[in-house]
Amino acid sequence: MDTIPFLHANRIFTITFQDDLAFFEVRSILDRLLADDAFDPANQEHAEFYSIEVEEAAFKVWVDEMHVIIHRTAGNLR
Repeated sequence: MDTIPFLHANRIFTITFQDDLAFFEVRSILDRLLADDAFDPANQEHAEFYSIEVEEAAFKVWVDEMHVIIHRTAGNLR
C-alpha cells in the first residue's frame, strides 16, 4: 500500500491506497466525504466505511481523522 499527502479544498489529507488512482477519483472521493461531513469527529465515532462510486469505479473508503484509506472494489456497489 502507498501513502501520500494530498492537498484538496485547502486541507491536507493523508491518502492510503493499494491500486493506482486517478487524481479525479481521489478528488471526487474527498468531495463526497466532505459533503457527508466524514471528517467531523462525532461522525467518525459511528462510521465503519463509505461506499463511493466514481464514474464506473466503486470504492470502499475508511476515514480516521484526516487519514483516508481507499480500496477499489471489483465493480459497481449497486
